[in-house]
Amino acid sequence: MLKIYLPLFAAIALFISHNTAKANSLTDVSVTDAYIRASIPGTTSSSAYMRINNNGENTVTLVKVSSKISSRIEIHNHVMENDMMHMMQVDKIDIAANSQVLLQPHGLHLMFFNLTKSLNTDDVIELTLHFSDKHKVTMSLPVKSLK
Repeated sequence: MLKIYLPLFAAIALFISHNTAKANSLTDVSVTDAYIRASIPGTTSSSAYMRINNNGENTVTLVKVSSKISSRIEIHNHVMENDMMHMMQVDKIDIAANSQVLLQPHGLHLMFFNLTKSLNTDDVIELTLHFSDKHKVTMSLPVKSLK
């Protein structure tokens, strides 16, 4: 009878250890200094900035961003090419172990297109960061003026 239960116990132990490790990796990611810019009247786009901190021992990869206020949110970067600054979409952002990545104006940032409403100073917008290991970080971002 014990021979029958040993594989079951081993499977349960493997399941618990695997899911515990994954759950802990989520707590290793934190976001600070996050905000989204107020939209310019007559436009349907905006941008967001933040510091993504990885306090874990493994690289984490941001692959997607979602929010109810936009059907299309892209990760962008500004790059200098032929003495001209260009904005280009990037597929992901890798955040190395025990490091951080800064999303800021004229650098890496999030672009919101097709906004469902105007973003006004003092609004608060919910945003979810999706990572390659299927973890999500949901936060509330204040809307700040362009000034």
